[in-house]
Amino acid sequence: MATKKTGDKNMAKKEITTDTQIKRAIKETVQADTKASYPIAGYKGLEVRIRPHKDSTSATVDFRHRYTHPITAKRPYMTLGQYPALSLADARQHYSDNMQLLAKSIDPLEHRDQEKQKELAERKNTLNHFINEWRDVQASKHLNPTTYKKNEVILKLIDNKLGQMKVTDITPSVVIKFVTDIQKTHVAKGLKTRTILKSILQIAKAHMIIEYNPASDLQGTLKTHTVKHSPALSNDVHTFAELLNDIDQLEDANQLYNKSILQLLALTFVRIGDACTMKWADIDLNAKQWVFEPQKSRGRGDMMASMVIPLAPQAIAILERMQPLTGDSEYVFHNTRRKAAPYHHKQEINKVMNSDLMNDGKGYKGIHTPHGFRASAKTMLMERLGYDELITELALGHTMLNQYGRAYSRFNFLDNRTKMMTDWANYLDNIKAGKFDNIIHADFKSHKNIKHG
Repeated sequence: MATKKTGDKNMAKKEITTDTQIKRAIKETVQADTKASYPIAGYKGLEVRIRPHKDSTSATVDFRHRYTHPITAKRPYMTLGQYPALSLADARQHYSDNMQLLAKSIDPLEHRDQEKQKELAERKNTLNHFINEWRDVQASKHLNPTTYKKNEVILKLIDNKLGQMKVTDITPSVVIKFVTDIQKTHVAKGLKTRTILKSILQIAKAHMIIEYNPASDLQGTLKTHTVKHSPALSNDVHTFAELLNDIDQLEDANQLYNKSILQLLALTFVRIGDACTMKWADIDLNAKQWVFEPQKSRGRGDMMASMVIPLAPQAIAILERMQPLTGDSEYVFHNTRRKAAPYHHKQEINKVMNSDLMNDGKGYKGIHTPHGFRASAKTMLMERLGYDELITELALGHTMLNQYGRAYSRFNFLDNRTKMMTDWANYLDNIKAGKFDNIIHADFKSHKNIKHG
C-alpha cells in the first residue's frame, strides 16, 4: 500500500500537456489501483482526475477546474466533463471561459446553473412541450380508442413541422402556411389540424406564455369543407320499408349478428359502434331499458355522457333471442375470434348492407348506411309521427338547452320517450306490412307546460 501512495504522489506532480500523456496517466493510475489527479500545464487550477473502477481495468476520467469564488473566496471544484467525450482542447477552452466570467465577478458554477434553467424554460416554451401536455389532458378523458389514433396522426404532423418552435414564435402567418400546405391535398384534414393546434396553443395561453392564440380568427384564410352526411332513407318511406324487410329476410344461421344488430339499429337508432359493443350488464329487461355511455360522447359537451334507451317489445324480443347464445358473455354480440375487442366488428354491418344480399342484389351503398337509421328515425318521427325536435334530439343522445341555458338530462321526458320508442317500433311493423297511411300522431305537442330548471 505504501508503494501505491508513493506512486500516486509522484504521478500527481506530473503536468499534462498532450493527449498522449493523459492516456499514459490513465494506464499508470489503473495499474496502481488508486485515484490520481494531474494538473494541466499552463492552466492553474485545471486538472484531469482519474478514478479506477473496481475491476481495475478501466477508469472514469474527467476534467475539473478549481477556482476562487469571486465573492466568498471559497475554493470550489467545477467538473467540466468526461474524457474523451470532452477533449483536452475543449477543457482548456472551458477553463478560459470560466476565467473570463471570474474577471467579471461571476461564479462559473452559478452561471452554468442559470444557463441550464434558462434552457429548460425555453424547452418548456416549445410547442412540443404543450403537445405532450395536450395529449395528457386527452388521455384523462377516456375517449374512444379510434379518436386517440386519429389524434395521433394529426399530432405527428404538428410535431414534425412546428414541434421545436417556441410558441412565442408561432404567428398567424405560420399557422396559415402550415394548414394551407396540408389543405393542398386534404382540405378536411387541414381544418382538423388547425382545430387541434388551436387547442394546444390554448394551453400555452392559459400558462400565460402567449397573450394571443395565433390559430384563432383565421376565417376566410383557409379552405372550407362541406361535411358529407351518411346516406339515409329519410323521405322515401316505401324504400325504407323495403330495407327493413331485406333485413328481416337475412338468414339467421349466417347473418345472426348482422341481422339482429341491423334490426336493433332500426328500432333504437343508436350509433353502430354502440350497438356492436352492447353489454348485458347495461340492459335491464325488467325495466325495459338500456343504459350505457355512448362511445362518441366522451369529452364532448354537445352529447350526453350517458344514455337511457327505452326498449320497445320488438327490441326486447331480439335480446331474448340473443340471451341463450351470448348471455354468459360480457357482450351481447360476443365474438370469440377477436381477442382484444371480443365483440362484433361494425365493418361487418357495413359489408352486409352493401352486399348482394340486400336490395335485389344491388346493395344499399350510397343509398343508406347503418348510421343513416339515426337520420331516418329523426325525420320520420317528426314528420310522420308528430314528435317534436326536443324529444327526438334527446333520443339521439344530443344535449338540448332550455331557455335558461341548462341542458336537459337523460332522464327528462323518459315517459314520453318510452311511448315514442314503442310508437316507432309499431310504425316500422306497419310500413313493413305495407300500411303506409296508418300513421300514429303523438299527443306530445310543445313543451310549454314543462317546468324549466
